[in-house]
Amino acid sequence: MNEIPATEVHRQDYINDFLTMSKALKQCQRKDGFWNVSLHDESNFGGKETSGTALFVYGMAWGVRNGLLDRKEYLPILLKAWNAMTKEAVHPNGFLGYVQGTGKEPKDSQPVTYTSVPDFEDYGVGCFLLAGTEVYKLK
Repeated sequence: MNEIPATEVHRQDYINDFLTMSKALKQCQRKDGFWNVSLHDESNFGGKETSGTALFVYGMAWGVRNGLLDRKEYLPILLKAWNAMTKEAVHPNGFLGYVQGTGKEPKDSQPVTYTSVPDFEDYGVGCFLLAGTEVYKLK
């Protein structure tokens, strides 16, 4: 959205999609702050997943910072997720747990655990750092 001109014909469509998606994500956040691999069915690859959670934190923090999402409503949600990731996914040596690997389907990269090393874990760290930069900007 930072790069799309205000005069671009579909800009409002993108904003509306962002708002709709943020509202839906709010409803399916886990009690511990993470989101599951499967957003619609916690019994289908349920469990903590860091990369998706980090991207949702990034988006919501960006939305709050840019005035698209209500700060009072979304700040607690994104901070709950950020705090869960920093407390439960980051190992003492910096390794990031609960990162889903690549694959055609979620089943291709199971199990997602604290100690499992996915086949391409760098993207998870990138997502986490991206989220951190946006949370930091909320200060």
